[in-house]
Amino acid sequence: MQTPRVRGPLHKRTLQLTDLIRVNVLIAERSGLSRRGADTAIANSRVTTGGRTVALGERLDALAPLELDGKELTAKPRPPVDSEDALVGAEVFAWYKPVGVTTTHADPYATVTLPQALSPALGAERAARVLSIGRLDRESEGLLLLTEERRVVSPLAHPRAGLRRAYAVATKAMVGESEFQRLRAGIRLTDGWAHAIEARGVQRNDDLPADVRSGDMDPGQWSFISIGEGRHHEVRRLYGAISHPVLRLIRVGYGPVRLGGLSPGELRPITDSERQELVRVLAAAAMSKIRSTSPTSA
Repeated sequence: MQTPRVRGPLHKRTLQLTDLIRVNVLIAERSGLSRRGADTAIANSRVTTGGRTVALGERLDALAPLELDGKELTAKPRPPVDSEDALVGAEVFAWYKPVGVTTTHADPYATVTLPQALSPALGAERAARVLSIGRLDRESEGLLLLTEERRVVSPLAHPRAGLRRAYAVATKAMVGESEFQRLRAGIRLTDGWAHAIEARGVQRNDDLPADVRSGDMDPGQWSFISIGEGRHHEVRRLYGAISHPVLRLIRVGYGPVRLGGLSPGELRPITDSERQELVRVLAAAAMSKIRSTSPTSA
């Protein structure tokens, strides 16, 4: 009988959240240019690394040397990273995204982009470096996680992390229990099946913004839904499928992070307990990925 190969203990493997980074991202982080501006500079052969001209779409190490028009672009020093910290030392903010903001850095059709909305709180230079973890469409509002550390964006946004997105939803008429059951059971949308992890009427202890609690709308017109991924307009399409078009959509939770007492446009660092839970969830998701891709012995 063939002797099975023995693999080292899983806990000794280094968890890699990313490898190389697109050069336009590095230029944007170091120079203050937008990523589109960085692409223009690359296309015009103005960017070099190690004495050679870089190419559009090229990926480099985060600390790779870069020059723009012959001037060195200095890499930002990274904070010390605890080997057990799955957030790799990243600073993460909770932000109440107002209606009307497009969560992108550059969009010719956007009235207000993410950097424009964040500039009053963070300053234009820092706001240009901030990335959203997932997105909210322009007409939706509520909790959006932000960071300057792109290595944690995809892991926190990926469904594998199991971070629930929780929403308060306003509709014209009250949603009944049979319709909540349909949402929980699953509905076929144009891009596949989707279902709610939780769907119900709002409760007293739900984390709703102050203007919702004190507003004129009947509490019965508000409902609560949580989902495990962030597909395009997923909540709006689910409610459309049960004939309850969404009038207002507010994200009130993302994993352990809650909207709390934030008002539209307000920003706060996540708390220590929120951070610890995100670290735990990310570490568990990374370990699960390692186990799922490890070869099995016969």
